Amino acid sequence: MMAYVFTEAQNPLEVAEREWCKADPVMFTKFTSCIGIMGVKDNRVIGVHLTMMGTDDEWVTNANIDQAVALLDGAANPIVIGQIQVWQDTPQTRDVYQHLLATLNPVNEYPLAQGVYGGQVDNGEVEILY
Repeated sequence: MMAYVFTEAQNPLEVAEREWCKADPVMFTKFTSCIGIMGVKDNRVIGVHLTMMGTDDEWVTNANIDQAVALLDGAANPIVIGQIQVWQDTPQTRDVYQHLLATLNPVNEYPLAQGVYGGQVDNGEVEILY
């Protein structure tokens, strides 16, 4: 049984770890070591909350990233926000993060400190909410 599984969020204003949703706006629960990916489709934001580990303390894999990107469903103007530096500085996630960038390419990166973030649609782009 895989323990890094994505589920649809019940509340678009509280998209928790390994949850995703399509709404406007979308807000993630607090990022401590997490990142989020967002893009615009059908004039709504699709957001996915990515963790470094699954529920069984297994590290995120390229296959998990591919699942997350598939959830974006070809959304336009994708961005990555959150604890990007942590993912880049951690040996177990460094290559996986590069895989994410390569898969989403072109993608804009917004490294942010710990906190609560989200996004809303602004002229076909994701405007980051703080």
